[in-house]
Amino acid sequence: MRFFLPLLVCLLCSCALSEKINFSSSDKSGEKKTILRSAWSKNLDPAYDSGNLPINLSSPLLHAGMLFVGTGKGQMIAYDAQTGKVLWKENDKGAYHATPVVYNDQIIYGTNLGRLYSRHYLTGKIKYAVDLGASIESEVVVHNGIAVVHLRNYQITSFDIETGKIFWAYKRSVPHLTTLQRSSKPLIWNNKIFVGFADGYLVNISLEDGVLQWEKKLSTSTKFVDVDNTPVILNNRLYINSLAGPIYMLEASTGAVLRQGDFSPSRPPFHFNDKYLFGTFDGELILTDFNLEVIKKVNLGVGGITNILLWKDYLVVTTSKGHVNILNPKTFEPVLQKHLGHVNSSVFGDVVASNGMLAVYSSRYRLYVYR
Repeated sequence: MRFFLPLLVCLLCSCALSEKINFSSSDKSGEKKTILRSAWSKNLDPAYDSGNLPINLSSPLLHAGMLFVGTGKGQMIAYDAQTGKVLWKENDKGAYHATPVVYNDQIIYGTNLGRLYSRHYLTGKIKYAVDLGASIESEVVVHNGIAVVHLRNYQITSFDIETGKIFWAYKRSVPHLTTLQRSSKPLIWNNKIFVGFADGYLVNISLEDGVLQWEKKLSTSTKFVDVDNTPVILNNRLYINSLAGPIYMLEASTGAVLRQGDFSPSRPPFHFNDKYLFGTFDGELILTDFNLEVIKKVNLGVGGITNILLWKDYLVVTTSKGHVNILNPKTFEPVLQKHLGHVNSSVFGDVVASNGMLAVYSSRYRLYVYR
């Protein structure tokens, strides 16, 4: 199950041969206060029985001065991003495992009940709702009006983004029982779809009809072989890894291996100053060139890296142990570290930034918005 990720992170932790950052040193306190100023926050935790802690896997969306987020109570809520005022709220009943997306005037998202929704982003008025038959695990990806999404039953479904009409479905048989059951967000490039599966394979399928073009096995392990990171493409070079395997650079058109790195990233690479910045399960930041040659390593020592992004000219790095780290982007030295408060807090979804706002949605269904 996806909920076993914190345990897996702990099991994968090891002593890293790299510089270890000490968070006791930081810039002047006055500067720290201006970097991460709280705008507002919400507790969106559902009611639950003791010992059955609900875990949030979804992410917020910032768009046009609004923030959209799915709660643990099965509600999709639109807030004013500046004030936290509720603009609209709709009851969908199911849980949310991915980030909503906006297409023209629509906000599109799905639930673990397999229901795909399209609503007007300003009002929440329903445009269409379609039952896809299995939990919707990935963000919807759109290209020229054609949308694709990854389902819990190892199926990629293609549909018309305007109407919800289904075009085709590609389903894969996954025999492995020891899997995190996570789902890779599809990548569309040159009218092809690149997506990883829980059987350890990356596949390339046609956007037009869902026909398999090629497949590449990325892991020879017998467990935790999931290819659940989103592939990244640059100049016909594709970067991807399985959960238990190293990072690969493949030729996008054929799947041929061009290079293999000696580390396993926890998230897709962050394109940074004409280089790639990776995070690992044992808390390392690894800076490489586009050929995966390592330039620099630092160890944050605060859990597995779950997000890397730029905000206010700083690097924001979140971890599986619930830390939000603010780093100097040139030196990776710490400027500020904030813990999200709850002992079981993690950040499994995407941290998002727009127009000077930063939104973090923790695994405990706490939403934090900073300015």
